Amino acid sequence: MSHVLSSIKNRKDFLKISTKGLSSPQNGLILQTIANNDEINNIRVGITATKKIGNAVIRNKCKRKLRVVAKDILLEYAKENNDYVLIARTSTFDREIQMLKNDLIEALKNVKCYKNNT
Repeated sequence: MSHVLSSIKNRKDFLKISTKGLSSPQNGLILQTIANNDEINNIRVGITATKKIGNAVIRNKCKRKLRVVAKDILLEYAKENNDYVLIARTSTFDREIQMLKNDLIEALKNVKCYKNNT
């Protein structure tokens, strides 16, 4: 695999993706994405959980789950040269990892960032 998964750290990057990018809400997560032509063969991912979904313990658990899902799904199915933000929802905490993976694949298809590995 030639592409790399790196993190989005800056608030301005998160804001740019949320205002200018595409969004696909699913049962267990919300995916936001925007094309990023700065870096070749790179997928940048950011994960966030707002205080609306619960206390710090719940938010951290949701973020850990989304990190696992992002690593497994984005490296295999997401188009390169895009930034992706995964946002936890109240349902993320109780949702099984496999269901979250399905949510992410569905979201990628919705925003036309799903690449077929055939």
